[in-house]
Amino acid sequence: MSSYRINDFEFSADAPNFQTILERAHSQKLRPACLCSPAHPKMYVALIGGEYYLKRMPGTGHAHDPGCASFDPPPELSGLGHVAGAAIVTDDAGDTTLRLDFSLSMRGGSSVPAPGGDTEASSAVANPKKLSLLGTLHYLWDAAGLTKWRPQWQRRNWWIIHRELTGVAQNTGTKAQPFASVLMVPPVYNHERRDELALERRSWLRGLAPQRGKPVPLGIVVAEFKSIEPSQYGRKLKMKHLPDFAFFMDDDLAARFDRLFADKIHAIEAAGDGHLILIATFSIRNNYAEIREIAGMTVNEHWIPFDGDREHQLVEALKDRAYAKSLKYNLQSSAPVANALLLDTGAPIALYVPPDGLSADDEETLHDIAEDGVYQPWFWPADEIEMPALPAPAGGGH
Repeated sequence: MSSYRINDFEFSADAPNFQTILERAHSQKLRPACLCSPAHPKMYVALIGGEYYLKRMPGTGHAHDPGCASFDPPPELSGLGHVAGAAIVTDDAGDTTLRLDFSLSMRGGSSVPAPGGDTEASSAVANPKKLSLLGTLHYLWDAAGLTKWRPQWQRRNWWIIHRELTGVAQNTGTKAQPFASVLMVPPVYNHERRDELALERRSWLRGLAPQRGKPVPLGIVVAEFKSIEPSQYGRKLKMKHLPDFAFFMDDDLAARFDRLFADKIHAIEAAGDGHLILIATFSIRNNYAEIREIAGMTVNEHWIPFDGDREHQLVEALKDRAYAKSLKYNLQSSAPVANALLLDTGAPIALYVPPDGLSADDEETLHDIAEDGVYQPWFWPADEIEMPALPAPAGGGH
C-alpha cells in the first residue's frame, strides 16, 4: 500500500480519513510526497466526480518506484519524448497546455484539416511543437494512466475510462480554452436515465452552439466505435454509450474513414474482445453532430492500446503481467521507441517489437538505441513469426 507525506505528516492510501486528508491538501494547494522511492516525487490532488484522487505530477512518473501505481516510463521510451516540453507543456501547478495541429473552430462552414490526416506521420517530418489528433488521444490515454496494467486490477470498464479521461481534461487545455469545455467523453449509458443523460449532454453542448459573426466552435469526442451505416448524405456514425446521438460524415470523409479504419475494425472483430476508440472534432447542428476530422486506435479487453497484429500478440501475452504500454504520439509505427516496459521483473525491462516489413537498417538502428537505453532490452525480431519467451517476473510465477 502506497504511503505519502505532507510536511511531517505521513499517511497511507487505506487511511480511514484519506478523503479528508486529500480535501485539506486540495483546499490548501499542498503537494503530498510519495514515499515509494528515495526521490519522494511530489503529487497533486484532483477532484473528480466529487471524490479526491492523488495524481503524479506530469513528467515525474519515472521518479516513482516501478512497483508504485504512479510509476511512468521515461518520456524517451515512447513518442512522448518527441513532443514533451513543446506540444505538451506542464506548469508547477500540474496544469498542462497542449499545442494542437488541428483546428477547434471553423469559418464559412469548413475547418482546415491537419496535414496528412489520412496518412501516417513520418518521424523525420512530424512536428514536435504541435500534437496531431491521434497524438492528442495518446496524450489523454497516457495521462489518464490507461496505458498501464497490473494483474490485481482484474478488469476495466467504460465507467473507469470516462472518469479518468474527464479527470485529465480538468487539468488540461489549450491557450484559448480548457479541455473540459470541448472534450466530450460519454458517460456509461443507462436506459432508465436516458432523459437525464440527454439533458446533461444538451446543456454541455450549448457551449459549442454557433454564434452569429463568430467562428463556429468545434468539440472533441472520445468514444468507442459501435457501427457505421449509410445516410442520405454520407454516413451515420454511432458511438457506444451514445445511442440517442448521431454523428454524420460527408462522402469524402467517409471514404477516408474506410481507408483508415477498415483494417482496425477487422482486427477488433477478429480478436473478439477488443475495442476501437475514436477521437474526432465535430460541430453541432441542431440535435446531431458533423464530424470534421477523425482518428482512432485499437485497444484490447483491458483497454490497452495496440497497433497491428504483432503488438496485439504482445499485449495478449502480457495479460497477467505488470507493464506500461508505450504510445507513438506523432511518430510513425517504425519509430525507434519501446513498445512496452515490463514492471514486475525487479529492474524494468524495455520490450521492442519492430513491425512487419521493417528494413534491416532500421531494425539495426532500433537495436543500437535500445542497447544504449536506461533499461535492459528484449527483442522480438521483425523476421521471426513466433514471439520469444518474455522475461520471467521477479520471484518466479505470475
